[in-house]
Amino acid sequence: TKDARVRRAIALCLDREKLAAGLMKGRAALGNDSPFAAVYPSTDTSVPQRKQDIAQAKQLMEAAGLAQGFKMTLTTERYLEIPEYAQLIQNWVKEIGIELELNILDQGAYYGDAVFGKSNWLDSVMGITDYGHRGVPNVYLAAPLKSDGTWNAAHFKNKDYDQMAASYIAALDLEAQKATAGKIQKLLLEETPVVFGYFYDYLTATAKGVT
Repeated sequence: TKDARVRRAIALCLDREKLAAGLMKGRAALGNDSPFAAVYPSTDTSVPQRKQDIAQAKQLMEAAGLAQGFKMTLTTERYLEIPEYAQLIQNWVKEIGIELELNILDQGAYYGDAVFGKSNWLDSVMGITDYGHRGVPNVYLAAPLKSDGTWNAAHFKNKDYDQMAASYIAALDLEAQKATAGKIQKLLLEETPVVFGYFYDYLTATAKGVT
């Protein structure tokens, strides 16, 4: 949807504590609708955590002229916990009148050619995509969110965001990164082009002497 109020309303339907504790069995951290997971040193932890607030979500829907809700298709992939995540979202948004039809595809059909115009991932009205872990958030600040991002399934175009992301990536020290990160986090909470509901724990096995 092009109305940020509706996007925020959907985000406010999610019970992130239940996602982390239930769906992910405690092996995940809460997401706050930006790529800045708590694990990153540059994340501004003073930015308030978004929590489930159905009353506020209903107010936003009413303000957007959609108090009666609407129907929409959520397209995603059959991979790990994602189908169950989609079902939870489907149930939660019913409370604000949104009727989601789930279109769950095999990964090949979901990603298609992975270019705009030839990919359910990039062309669907609403989707869920799995992201792997990165040591720094730079890829996730650029590819899915910048106006020219190659993963920009949300078709999000915001010049202020583009400048902030470029400033963050160019920053030379942690304090400069943190200052910009806070601005990015607040902007993304306001615009909510992407919902980051949780960040799953990532385990890596290592051994000495391996070359």
